[in-house]
Amino acid sequence: MLDYIIMGMLLREALTGYDIKKEIEAGIGNFYKASYGSLYPALKKLAAKGHLTMTEAAEGNRQKKYYQTTELGRKVFLEWLSTPLDSETNGDSQLAQLYFFGELPRDVREQRLLEYEFHAQRILRELQAVEKQFFIETPDDRDYFELSTLYYGIQNIQNTIRWLRHIREQKPLSDFLWGDQL
Repeated sequence: MLDYIIMGMLLREALTGYDIKKEIEAGIGNFYKASYGSLYPALKKLAAKGHLTMTEAAEGNRQKKYYQTTELGRKVFLEWLSTPLDSETNGDSQLAQLYFFGELPRDVREQRLLEYEFHAQRILRELQAVEKQFFIETPDDRDYFELSTLYYGIQNIQNTIRWLRHIREQKPLSDFLWGDQL
């Protein structure tokens, strides 16, 4: 995942490793973390594969290394970005991919968001079926807390569906917090 995030961060401008780390923290840091210990080896690997270029520039008494996505890196990145969101991965990986959806053509972006929404709707139906099983028996205290986590999951997936519809239609983002419910 980090390789794609790096290539995405470097599509528009050359950045140092330090700058990339700061961009990750500012942009997707609330759901994705990258350490310098993982970032610099990834930069080196991506440059060796021809996905990034590295140039050095003097700043004061220091030589700084600037990285930029190559045409090959851009192609690899856009292929990954165009693939369907992997329903088997965790939500943070999906959010990292969605973060760069502005780079996709509108029709591809629309298709991927619809696929993600359909997948979320399937999960919601499965959770609602599980909920019905709880009420076949008389619930006890243990069931109450088990059911509370199920309701948490149902609420999260409902919000995900609402959010996907909202961004697919490109409604004002501030309206999402206060807008229509499912």
